[in-house]
Amino acid sequence: MQAELSFIDLFLGASFVVQLVMIILFVLAGTSWWFIFDKWLTLSRARKDIYQFETEFWNSKDIEKIFNELNRKEDNFGLSQIFVISHEEFLKTENFDKAEERINKSTEVIINRQEERLEEGLSFLSTVASVSPFIGLFGTVWGVMNAFSGLAQLSQVSINAVAPGISEALVATALGLFAAIPALISYNWSVKTIDIIIKSYENFTSELLITYQEFNVQEKSKK
Repeated sequence: MQAELSFIDLFLGASFVVQLVMIILFVLAGTSWWFIFDKWLTLSRARKDIYQFETEFWNSKDIEKIFNELNRKEDNFGLSQIFVISHEEFLKTENFDKAEERINKSTEVIINRQEERLEEGLSFLSTVASVSPFIGLFGTVWGVMNAFSGLAQLSQVSINAVAPGISEALVATALGLFAAIPALISYNWSVKTIDIIIKSYENFTSELLITYQEFNVQEKSKK
């Protein structure tokens, strides 16, 4: 009857180098999962805020009311911050051409800063996805070397003699993939989602400028 080796048995029976590799991979995997959850929560909330704000904004007939409500808040982010800054520039500049130029510059800075905030943690996920398989491979190579070096001390070779060493080596590979695959999936999803969010910010800015331009034309026609 074959004896089954648990992960704890493999860890305790592994060499110091392989144990160190396993610990590093566990730390990387645990930390990356924290970033994965944080990115999913942050980006999902950002997309939800975009939908809610655009629905409320474009269905509203009183832009000034929305501006006054948002202007009293200190934690505006995303479209609400873009709108507040844009509307402030529109109100304090009588010449629409100058207002448009200032709005474009201001919103460009805001969007770039928000993109930086949304991208926080992505470099870590990218690093984990790239490095983890190689760390696991290093542990695999080291474990295989230990397994075969132990054969020189045996007079009779059998699969049972090398099975534990090969097992710990393969576990190192598995842990490397366990850390890398979720990090890679989350990184690709986050990059795509951030791109969608930034495009939504840029599209809203363009639509807002068109609205201001139409309002400016209407005001001139009244005079």
